[in-house]
Amino acid sequence: MNSYRRFNLTLAAVTLPSLFGFGLLNAAVDPYGVINSPELPGVNQLKPEQFNHVRLFKAIDVIRNEPKTILLGSSRTDLGLNPNHPVLKPGNSGYNLALVGPNMYEVKRYFDHALTNQPDLKTVVIGLDFFMFNELKTNAPDFKESLINQETIPLQEVINSTLSLNALNASKSTLSSSIKSKAYFLYDANGRRFVYNNKPKKPLPEGFQDMLKGLMTSEGYYKEYQLSDSFLDDFQYIVETCKEKGIDLKVFISPSHATQWESLRITGLWPVFEEWKRQLVEITPVWDFSGYNSITTEAIREQMTNYWDSSHYREEVGDLILNRLFSYQSQTVPEDFGVIITPENVESHIGKIRNERNSWAETNPDLVKLVEDLNPKSKIARK
Repeated sequence: MNSYRRFNLTLAAVTLPSLFGFGLLNAAVDPYGVINSPELPGVNQLKPEQFNHVRLFKAIDVIRNEPKTILLGSSRTDLGLNPNHPVLKPGNSGYNLALVGPNMYEVKRYFDHALTNQPDLKTVVIGLDFFMFNELKTNAPDFKESLINQETIPLQEVINSTLSLNALNASKSTLSSSIKSKAYFLYDANGRRFVYNNKPKKPLPEGFQDMLKGLMTSEGYYKEYQLSDSFLDDFQYIVETCKEKGIDLKVFISPSHATQWESLRITGLWPVFEEWKRQLVEITPVWDFSGYNSITTEAIREQMTNYWDSSHYREEVGDLILNRLFSYQSQTVPEDFGVIITPENVESHIGKIRNERNSWAETNPDLVKLVEDLNPKSKIARK
C-alpha cells in the first residue's frame, strides 16, 4: 500500500503543477476569447482559432456584453455587416451574432440567447440565405444547447478553454500567429469577422470557383435541398417575438454574386428558390438584394470592390445594405440594389429577376459555362 501511495503522490506532484501551468497559459493566451484576458502584442492579439469556435465565443460575448442591437444570419452577415455602422447607434452596444453555416434553428436559438441576456433588445437585423432553410442542413458540430439561454459562462466551457489539449494547441496557434503577425480570418470585439490585412488567401477567380463548387457539392447546401417548414416556423417565431416585444426588425436576402444564383439554376433549385421567397413574404416583408443588379454582377477579376468570393460580400456592400434598410444616406445606394418584397409584388419581382437573369446570361456566356463545368451533375449529364 505504501508503494502505491508514494506512486500516487509522486504522480500528483508531477501532474498537478503541469496541469495548472497549462491552465494558466491557456487562460492568459485565451485563444477562443472566452476568458476575456488582456490582449498583448506579439502574444495573443491575433486569435485565428476563434473562427473554428464561433458558436462558443459569440454565445459568451452575448452574456458579457448584453447587446441591444444584434445582427443575425450566416457567414455572409458574419463577414459583411459592421455592428458599428452609424445607423445602428453604437451606443446600443451592437453585436454581430451571425454564425458560420447555420440552419434557421441555430439562428433562432442565438436570438433567444440574446433576448435572455438583454430583455431590452432594441434592434435585430437578419440576413437570410437559401441554404439556412434546407431540411438537410443539420446543426453544426459545435452547436451546443448548453450554451444557450445561460446568463453566466458555463463552468464546463471554462474548463474546456483552459485545461484541454485542444485549448493548448489553440494557444500555440495563437502565439505563432501573433508573433509572426500572420492570420486570415479574425474577429473584433463586436463579433464582426474580417480578413487580416484585407488580402484574400488566394486569387479571387480561383476563390470564386472553389466556393461555387463547394456549395454545389456539399451536404446541407445545394447538393440536395428540401425546403423546411420547421425552419420557416423558426423564422416566423423570430418575427412574431420581435412584434410582441416592440423590437425593430429588419430582414433581408443576402446579395451573393450573380454566379451564385446561376449555381441554383444549374443544380435545378431555381424554382425552389423562388418558392422560398414566396414563403418568406407570407411571414413578413423582406428586402431582396439577390438577383442581377449593379452590385451582384461585378466582373470577376483579381481585384474586386464588392466580393471576397461568389458567396461573401465585402463590408462596403454591407454598409450599402444597412443604408437601404434604415433609409440612411440613400444617395449612396444604387437604385437597383435592394427591393422590398411583399405578397402583393413578389410575383412581378420574381418575373423581373428572371428577365434580368436572361439578359445577364446572354452577355456572360463564359460565366454560365464556368458554373456548368463546376457542377458534377452537369458533367455526368454530358457523358
